[in-house]
Amino acid sequence: MRDLLREIARYPMAMVYAVLVHLALALVLFFSLEWSPAPLPSQPKANIVQAVAVDEKQVQAELSKLKKAEALEKKKAEAQQKADELRKKRLERKAREAEKKRRLEEQRLAEAKKARQKEIARKRELEQQRKAEEKRLASEKARKQKEVARLAAEKAKLEKKRKAEEQRLAALAKQRKAEEAERKRRAAAEAKRKAEEAKRKAAEAKRKAAEAKRKAAEAKRKAEEARKRREREAAMRAEIAAEQARLDAAEQRRLDSLRNRYMAAIAAKVERNWIRPPSARPGLSCEVRVRQIPGGEVIDVQVSHCTGDETFRRSVETAVRKASPLPTPPDPRLFDREIIFDFKPH
Repeated sequence: MRDLLREIARYPMAMVYAVLVHLALALVLFFSLEWSPAPLPSQPKANIVQAVAVDEKQVQAELSKLKKAEALEKKKAEAQQKADELRKKRLERKAREAEKKRRLEEQRLAEAKKARQKEIARKRELEQQRKAEEKRLASEKARKQKEVARLAAEKAKLEKKRKAEEQRLAALAKQRKAEEAERKRRAAAEAKRKAEEAKRKAAEAKRKAAEAKRKAAEAKRKAEEARKRREREAAMRAEIAAEQARLDAAEQRRLDSLRNRYMAAIAAKVERNWIRPPSARPGLSCEVRVRQIPGGEVIDVQVSHCTGDETFRRSVETAVRKASPLPTPPDPRLFDREIIFDFKPH
């Protein structure tokens, strides 16, 4: 029963034609048997058979037409079914292709997300390295400052000791002067004769000569101490200048290393946004001049000295604009409104 209903649903016109054929047969039989008039005595039986035969031919003709119409309808239904199946297959194929594209897009987005996460992790690592380097340089600078303060304290201590020694020598000289005055006073009191006075004068002259010699030696000693002090101060200043130069050179090397990594990060981001044109070949390069504003936003791009064709040059310019905003430098001092780098895609 279900198969019959399914066939009726698939070929409705065939069902209609079959019903019409059965109705026609029923009408023909009804009129030929019930409503046909009684044969007259003069009519031959051959005519009645001929009339019935004619009616049956007409019925057969109608049945043939209905069968042809039914076959045509069945062919149309089969053609429609095949068209529906083809359309269904096309839709299924399009659905599979759409699903495949969706999965590829999801995979691309996942890879892009992983790349962004790696880039963020790498920036964090660079930032940590920069902070560690700054901390080390600050510690080194503090140690040098502490050393300079210690040398200054030692210098002050030596200066204080020198002044104390000068005061001691001055007191000793004063004491010697007092003793000499006492000796002179006693000699004057005891000198009663001119010979003794002359002898005292000679002694005084000798003492003055010795005093002059002593003063000359003292002046020479002081000059030597001043020379040594100047040499120590000059050596200290030279050491401080050398240390400062070393720190400046280390800072410059660090900035150069950061600048190289900054340029490499810009070139890498441009390459990620570069779409290789069909005419591109290995070994192509360009010199790229970029003008940017704080924040990395690109406002102008100039591509020159390209080893490729015009299509390659335009693709590089497009990649630079797509890479905006450019990566921020690891040190603000490295930022420049105009940068130049070589673009060499792998």
